[in-house]
Amino acid sequence: MTAAGSYLAAAAYLGWQPSLSGGTSLLSPQKAVFGYATALIIAGFVAAVVAGEIRKQVDAALREAEVRRQVDRLEHDLAMARSIQQSLLPRAVPEIEGFEIAGWNQPADQTGGDYYDWQLLADGKVLVALADVTGHGIGPALLASVCRAYARANFRVGSGLSEAMEQLNAALAEDIGEGRFVTFVAAVCTPGYSRVELLSAGHGPLFLYVLKEDLFEEMGAQGLPLGVVATMVSEPPQVLELNRGDLLVLVTDGFFEWANSQRELFGPKRLAEVVRTSKEKQPKEIISALYQTTIAFSGGTKQQDDLTAVIIKRT
Repeated sequence: MTAAGSYLAAAAYLGWQPSLSGGTSLLSPQKAVFGYATALIIAGFVAAVVAGEIRKQVDAALREAEVRRQVDRLEHDLAMARSIQQSLLPRAVPEIEGFEIAGWNQPADQTGGDYYDWQLLADGKVLVALADVTGHGIGPALLASVCRAYARANFRVGSGLSEAMEQLNAALAEDIGEGRFVTFVAAVCTPGYSRVELLSAGHGPLFLYVLKEDLFEEMGAQGLPLGVVATMVSEPPQVLELNRGDLLVLVTDGFFEWANSQRELFGPKRLAEVVRTSKEKQPKEIISALYQTTIAFSGGTKQQDDLTAVIIKRT
């Protein structure tokens, strides 16, 4: 508009006289000046539209770059969180006279709410633990780390299994919010003895395979999940007598609830079949067979929940 106005003003200053008569040619100076001024206005509007589109594209590219930067930073943070969480899992298999033990974990996301652990107690016994925090992701992963720290502190002091579990429950109840809880199972193995002391806070089913009878038994939990109430509500620990070849199988529900494309769940029965087929193998090989069978059953469906397994075998 400024260019067109300036052009008309310059033409008038040089003596141009507009002519609106019909007989004047369009190429005459009287009418050509109007044409040039109109062309300047049209060109200006076209340039404005093009510039506006370019600006939109540049703004979109800048927003995309910022989003990409934030996503990269989040992925980096999640990768770091996963690395830290995985580093908290046991690195070495405990050596217990009369027992073989193996554990395995695979979260559904970069971080998960499951974990397993074992620690040597003051009296020489070995505590094997498995926990499952509600949900999966960064929040449950933080709670799982807190639970692991509390468990290691409370079981280390040498108190009994029930008392240590009560203290663990009280500590967690103060920290976790309403609607969240932790299912937790602990098994205490005594080197050189067949006895295994078992206490489950809301975690189940638990599985015992008796080799001599070829019996696969499902066991329920003795108490409520940790963090539900401040005071632990539980039956006494269960005492198991394991003979040679017997297996205690502790897994999270990510295995049972993994569905295939027909929405059929893997379920405990298929787990029992895998254990029976692999009963002569070492615990780590049994866990590998269980995972491979679950993957084959799923038929390519996405893993929706964390997977964790611990197997204790009496030798």
